[in-house]
Amino acid sequence: MCTILIEEFYECVVMVNSRKKWFRLLDHEADIGFEVCGRGQTELFSHAGAALFSLITDPDTIEARFTRHITINNGEEQLVVFLNELLYLWDTEKFIPRTFSVRLDEERLEADITGETFDPGKHSVYKEVKAVTYHKFTIQQEGDLLKATVFLDI
Repeated sequence: MCTILIEEFYECVVMVNSRKKWFRLLDHEADIGFEVCGRGQTELFSHAGAALFSLITDPDTIEARFTRHITINNGEEQLVVFLNELLYLWDTEKFIPRTFSVRLDEERLEADITGETFDPGKHSVYKEVKAVTYHKFTIQQEGDLLKATVFLDI
């Protein structure tokens, strides 16, 4: 499990296992959540995908072996839809992402996600995440950063 080494959330950067992360975990009575930041929407989406899968497995064990493509029409709560699409790839293919290349235009989000298939001999499962929820979901502008609050059903 990721351990937050620096508790403060200074400019949305925390240290996890001696590496900078753009998210921090949030306490919740039944589920788990995280705050994630980015210097724009594409970076926010990439960091949110990385945050989600760091709760599922150790990102340092994932290799970039092949790519999956996701297309989502623009709409409200697009980040929640994007993260649930990543969970769908996990549930149906056991695909675990390593890198995210996200593009947004006026009509849709497109993402190329590179990673590999889960291997129980190589990867551990930290948490089983059922879904990304709309509970307390927010995206706010804070200075030059976008910050999202996301809660998961585990």
